[in-house]
Amino acid sequence: MQYEPENNFYRSLPGSHAFRLLVLDPGHASQPVSIRLQVVERATAPPYDAISYVWGDPKNKVTIACDGRPFEVTFNLYWALVRIRSVSRPRILWADAICINQSDLLERSNQVMFMGSLYSNASKVYICMVEARDGNDFYVQTVLNDAIALGPSCLPLLPDNHPIRNDRRWYALGVLMGSPWFSRAWVVQEAALAKEPIVLYGRAEFAYRNLVTVVRCLSASTWAIKFRLSALLIHVEWADWRVNAHGPAYSFVDLLSHAALLSCSDPRDKVYAFLGHPLAYPLTGNSLVRPDYRKTPAQVYLELSKALIQRTGLRVLTTVEHNQTTVLEDFPSWVTRWNVCLVMNDIYRVPNVRFWASAGLTASSSAFIAGNNLILQGVILDKVRQSSLIDISQVSGISFQNYATEERIRIDKAFGELQKVDGRPCMYSDRIHAFCMTLCSGRSVFGSDLVRRAACLATMVETGGKPVKKTYTQQEKNDALVYLTEVKAVCMNRTFVVTERGFYGLAPLLTRPGDVACVFAGVDVPLILRPHGEVGLFKLLGESYIHGAMEGQVKGMIERKQVFEQRIIIC
Repeated sequence: MQYEPENNFYRSLPGSHAFRLLVLDPGHASQPVSIRLQVVERATAPPYDAISYVWGDPKNKVTIACDGRPFEVTFNLYWALVRIRSVSRPRILWADAICINQSDLLERSNQVMFMGSLYSNASKVYICMVEARDGNDFYVQTVLNDAIALGPSCLPLLPDNHPIRNDRRWYALGVLMGSPWFSRAWVVQEAALAKEPIVLYGRAEFAYRNLVTVVRCLSASTWAIKFRLSALLIHVEWADWRVNAHGPAYSFVDLLSHAALLSCSDPRDKVYAFLGHPLAYPLTGNSLVRPDYRKTPAQVYLELSKALIQRTGLRVLTTVEHNQTTVLEDFPSWVTRWNVCLVMNDIYRVPNVRFWASAGLTASSSAFIAGNNLILQGVILDKVRQSSLIDISQVSGISFQNYATEERIRIDKAFGELQKVDGRPCMYSDRIHAFCMTLCSGRSVFGSDLVRRAACLATMVETGGKPVKKTYTQQEKNDALVYLTEVKAVCMNRTFVVTERGFYGLAPLLTRPGDVACVFAGVDVPLILRPHGEVGLFKLLGESYIHGAMEGQVKGMIERKQVFEQRIIIC
């Protein structure tokens, strides 16, 4: 929600390179906040700092003085101004809610286009987390200092008896990582483009990139799981946009996909908030995508999908997700609705491992868009025979509900069912191992020991989370929880499917019997399509993991004449 002041409060900016700064008058914490606006040109702007914050509750407002007139800001911005204010000298700052006329769509569009440079040119960017409770600010600052002194890369390797492995201050860090700031779309750009991003948390002050470094290393430390230090991939992998840290491994599509879980009040900002990244320059530099708040979200998403297919190929199709409403809309199913986000992670890349389902296929140059249809060559790998909703919890572990029968079974019962010979086709000599690998999209750290870890997990949840057997060591029980974390990362809001040939797979939440898994040249994972009307016409549901078909096996199936290439129309 955005606060819009009276229409005559702002004067129009004199040109596309002009922007506003605010001058924060000095004062003590108890004194009213007073600011002044000044218009500057980007080329001649004085040194300034920028504020990164969450707008917060629009009903919780505080009145400040702006150029001598009352001006309402949300409490979070008010807190930031008071926290940053000097008692002896004016501070020159930039804050979006004040420095942009939010009610002027043309100005807003133009300013958003250059938002990245506003943050990259700031001397410092203050990341304002508002007040801390119960001394959490002190605990976070001191435990980060201790971790940095140890060397963050050492954290996963610390011996069992090292005191920091059981330091309760990590719980305070978990509280911080749960702050609303980490769920907001715009903050990624604001912090990642900053020369010097500084976190202000209560009375604590520390470097943002030190925080990210520690959290990244903790994510690789199995001993830290008990502290539940959640961190979205976007903050860990995209913390610094100033350098080419990602090289060719990541694309602009990856950035948008990793950011899909973040929130923003305007669905168009799911795209606009990331146009400041250098990976977006091929799109923005050629004016294929430019912020324009006069366009509807649907227009923005359609134009972006067309531009990405034109510039980068079919990779963007793996980011498509649908809910019960969007899949029925009279709108191209192959367009990514960036405001629909159900899964925690891509199958395409979690976080930086690639599959090659289409390896050996010749990339077709015949893919083209005709009206609302995307027409291309593909291979229908197989048809879905059975689909089950995957349910995951810390207490009950992993369970499956068959969409057709509504029967629900837990993972321990699933093991028993897999050992039965039912006469139906199966692609695997070891069904249980294939099943366990499918649940973690083939990427477990346990390798050949995976089944034992999964069996341990099944045993641990037979009686509501309490072990009923003594055959597993404490390390194996810990490993079972790691496996549960691996499964949760890719199975949340997905279905487990079995195909007619007997493939196991992970598929979009809406997948039902009769849908098909399809492989396209240039797309590294199979896509799930739903037949729609006439033969050869489909709707795209999303990406999938099909165990045993992720490393180019489809080419051999074509050579054996088990499958064939055909024209596919996605509407």
